[in-house]
Amino acid sequence: MNMDRNILFDEYLSECMNRNEWCGLGNPNSYILIVGKEPYKENLIVDFDEIQRLLQGDYDICNRNDFGKGVRQRNPTWNNYQKLIEQIFPQKKFAPNVYSFEEFAFTTELNTMFRPQAELDDITVKNINERLLFFKESEFIKSFPVIVLACGNFITNDEERGFLINKTFDVEYDVEPDAKGKPSGEHKGEYKSGHWFYTHHSKDGKRLVIHTRQLSNLFDYTILKDMASVIREHLTKLGIT
Repeated sequence: MNMDRNILFDEYLSECMNRNEWCGLGNPNSYILIVGKEPYKENLIVDFDEIQRLLQGDYDICNRNDFGKGVRQRNPTWNNYQKLIEQIFPQKKFAPNVYSFEEFAFTTELNTMFRPQAELDDITVKNINERLLFFKESEFIKSFPVIVLACGNFITNDEERGFLINKTFDVEYDVEPDAKGKPSGEHKGEYKSGHWFYTHHSKDGKRLVIHTRQLSNLFDYTILKDMASVIREHLTKLGIT
């Protein structure tokens, strides 16, 4: 890890600990940040000690830079993260039974509550809004040239919720939005049956933000192929291969 990113990651990790929030998993020195909906657990967790144990485990993994060693299991989200990374970097050799996407991306979550299923209730919205303020101020988060928001309706970029993506990541839609802030006209990221993604860039063109659905259950895997193509093109323009 280069020294500058190392310092930024230490600051991010310390702030997550201060806030009692999920840090993430993967390579903090990578070029791609993937933001999912929330850390999944089969049962609602409200016990303070149990939450602290889970968070401490997350902090310990981050501190060890322990990534890219997990044996593939029946985890649909991670399986699709793996497929996305493999298509972004087709020149790399990937072992068939290892979650090696963590070598090429850092992953974290938008909502930090441990719940059995995702619900966009008032408590969750409050948690997300606070998390987004943290992301906006985090130099570590802003250091990624590619950010994939794979969290569906947990974040929007419209007038109703205050153009969250634009304001948090300092980007703009790649297509002209309508009066309410939603993309209008044709866009290469629009898909049938909920398979969609929208692209956004910073004014200097150095940051790409993709907003898409949660990647846990896909029925049309062309979405991964097309997102990978957009990401690969962006990284190539930056001189990253």
